[in-house]
Amino acid sequence: MRRVSIAALACALFFGILASWLGPKMIAYWYAPPVPAGAATAFNCTDAVTWAMTKLVWTQIIGSLGGAVIGIVIGLLLFRRKPAAPKATPASP
Repeated sequence: MRRVSIAALACALFFGILASWLGPKMIAYWYAPPVPAGAATAFNCTDAVTWAMTKLVWTQIIGSLGGAVIGIVIGLLLFRRKPAAPKATPASP
């Protein structure tokens, strides 16, 4: 169980970092901010920043949880306990 937990935490950390790195790129690619651009909103970008940060945080959470699930699966598949070999009994003379 310890190895599975370590694998899950390692994968969650890796995917969390990966989501932090790729999150802004994915958000910029898939979405456009839901606030209008122009002179009236040029000096007030609070709505756009709040929206983008919310999306970034959710991307990081989903990446970390996905990594934890993948780590548990990897840990269970790779670190299965092998059945114990039968003990040899000494031969009687």
